[in-house]
Amino acid sequence: MRHESVVPADRLHRMCDPESLGFVTTDELSVPETVVIGQDEATTALDFGFSLHERGYNVFVLGLPGSGRFSFARRMAEERARSRPAPADWCYVYAFDDPRRPRAVELPPGRGPEFRDAMAEVVADLRGAVPQALESDHVSDRRAAIVDRHGARAGELMEAVQRELREDEWVALVGTPDAMTVVPARGGEPLTQAAYEALTDETRDEVDEHVRRAARAVLEAQRKGRQVEREARIEVAGYHQEVAGEIVDQRLDSVRDQFQGVLSVLAYLDEAERDIVRNAEAFLRSGPVGLFPTSETEAAEEGTSEFLKRYSVNPLITRKDGDGAPVIEESNPHLRSLFGRTEGQMRLGVMVTDFTQITAGAAHRANGGFLLLRAEEVLSRPLVWPALKRMLRTGELRPVDAAAEMGLFAMQSLEPDPIPADLTVVLIGEPRTFYLLQQLDSEFDEVFKVKVDFATDMEREPNGGGERGYAHLIAAECRRRSLPPFDASAVARIIEEGSRLAEDQTKLTTRLRPVLDLVLESAHHAAGDEPVTAVHVQAALDDQDLRRRRPERRLLELLERGVLAFDPKGEAVGQLYGIGLSWLGESAFGRPIRVMASAYLGRGGLIHIEREAKLAGRIHNKGFLVVSGYLGRYFARRRPLTLSATLSFDQMYEEVEGDSASAAELYALLSAIGEVPLRQGIAVTGAVNQEGMILPVGGVTAKVEGFFKACTRMGLDGRQGVVFPRRNLDHLCLREDVRRAVAEGHFHLWAIERVEEGWPILSGTDAGESTAEGDFPAGTVHGAVQARLDGWAEQWAETRDDGVD
Repeated sequence: MRHESVVPADRLHRMCDPESLGFVTTDELSVPETVVIGQDEATTALDFGFSLHERGYNVFVLGLPGSGRFSFARRMAEERARSRPAPADWCYVYAFDDPRRPRAVELPPGRGPEFRDAMAEVVADLRGAVPQALESDHVSDRRAAIVDRHGARAGELMEAVQRELREDEWVALVGTPDAMTVVPARGGEPLTQAAYEALTDETRDEVDEHVRRAARAVLEAQRKGRQVEREARIEVAGYHQEVAGEIVDQRLDSVRDQFQGVLSVLAYLDEAERDIVRNAEAFLRSGPVGLFPTSETEAAEEGTSEFLKRYSVNPLITRKDGDGAPVIEESNPHLRSLFGRTEGQMRLGVMVTDFTQITAGAAHRANGGFLLLRAEEVLSRPLVWPALKRMLRTGELRPVDAAAEMGLFAMQSLEPDPIPADLTVVLIGEPRTFYLLQQLDSEFDEVFKVKVDFATDMEREPNGGGERGYAHLIAAECRRRSLPPFDASAVARIIEEGSRLAEDQTKLTTRLRPVLDLVLESAHHAAGDEPVTAVHVQAALDDQDLRRRRPERRLLELLERGVLAFDPKGEAVGQLYGIGLSWLGESAFGRPIRVMASAYLGRGGLIHIEREAKLAGRIHNKGFLVVSGYLGRYFARRRPLTLSATLSFDQMYEEVEGDSASAAELYALLSAIGEVPLRQGIAVTGAVNQEGMILPVGGVTAKVEGFFKACTRMGLDGRQGVVFPRRNLDHLCLREDVRRAVAEGHFHLWAIERVEEGWPILSGTDAGESTAEGDFPAGTVHGAVQARLDGWAEQWAETRDDGVD
């Protein structure tokens, strides 16, 4: 069977000549450290985003999974990071003026742990030196002299009161000097209760007045005594601070020398020195615990250690000078892992915390460099997206508390100083995620100004370009995984498969994951043989089909057994086969679908059963309405259509979507109206517009191969084949068995541009062109359709004239 639309076998696939690759095995190729193919625009955009170090110029890399987008972004970030200086260390220290607001201290890279260790050494030294100094004989004597001097003053005050009251015969002093009480008396002897009550009222009033006056004098003396004691304590504390000040200043001077020029550290040391001196007596409670410590000494030690923790240093982020900027990938970006947190301890039923419990998150570790995140992971975690935007908008890094973010009580709260956020966030996600964020989040474009769009395919460019890039990619993978080399035939076969994955003879896929998987599996099939050849690659492909296509094999079995109606032989009116796609993950296979049409006299118009049963999607409904438009455009110019017709897909019970069956629907409908038999061994795929143009569709390779396999199961008779859009011709990347069958004349493919071109193939009859008056010649398909419609119109008019409605 020959026709001008017949596609020859050499157009069904684009071969790659191994000789054109210019090498025998991949061992001959020099491979750079980084192999990036087909992403020139993405490389330029990403380089721009990494070079412009300004707020808001964060990067969103959008591409399909398996395209290498993440590893590509990471490699470029690492290259850029190596040329940058290592960022500063950041530590949190105690804020002596406001303990709830720990202070952030910036240090040169690598010096955070050094600062921590230096302060720990100072505190450990002071815990021994300060008590030793304050408990020395000289200091003890001076302290005792101060206490004795002020004690003498207090004693003199109380002695003066006692002398004065001894001269009053109506009062007496009882108790100790610290707890002295005035009681009624007579002649210096305290009165009993009975004696007191026996006094006359006048005498009792006089006694009470003397007692009150004496009590006031005692209280005043006690008050002055306590004031003297306070003065003594203040003088002792001042003396202790004077003694400790010399020790503390000496110890901290070594730290100052160690961090000379680091202003933030020097400022902290000045504050710490004042606080240590002010709290010097706290060191008297420290020191080594005894061999057999009691619970009281343990509690005292714990309290002292807790107090002295305020002089600790918490190195939140530390670097190594010369290591360059950090590149951090966070695979589990929940709120705490990304922004850090403040941990706590349970004490007496209350969760408490302090600045030493502040921990860093991935954003802290990436500060000064690059933070790589998967967009879908970020969006799936509660509260993370708003927190990430807030960091990028404000330029501040703060540890977060998830409970507080949700308005729940968590623990004793801290408000640490923010650390300046100086990092580039790289989000890697799918295109739909990018455009959804752009549409729904008004702030998205403000914080992610650099779009890096990963191409899904690249130009194949024979004798170089894309094909050469694939060869270098395979060579690099072989060396990375220590695989045997691939010869030119194996590389050529993988290049051909790259076109098949791209569904375009002129392109190669840039979704490299399936390509690299094929490299690994081909090497596995080589089983140690060197080099890997095209035979091994084909074995890997066959093995992939065996693992992945069990549903397709089950479908073919059902066709062969007759469970699913399929009879690709003979002719029939009002029916032919379209081809549907069934998806298996990322791949698909074609299956024949019988399109059936019925037409009869009436004014019901055109009805699609799937549409009425709500089994059709919006795109399919659009294609069906286009068919209605074509029918009206060509056959309702002279009179209204008098037609009732139905269309349906036989044995289809799931939702139908897409317009690739609209050409098949049109052929089946016109066949039913004009009673034009259609060859059942020829399937049709393609969309149609109202002018009759055949439009390209997706998955044409899978559809052709699916119909071929179905026909093979039922037996090829040399009359079977597929009609498809001419614009899909470059998208054919057919397997060898299909190409062989076409070359031997057992199977056929026709590429058409208009509906009319398909009629001679499907029915052996020309479509027929209309005359100036809008008539179609007899003996053509359109003529038969027009005659049938005209006949129905006349019959309808007659029934109306006869009074039948």
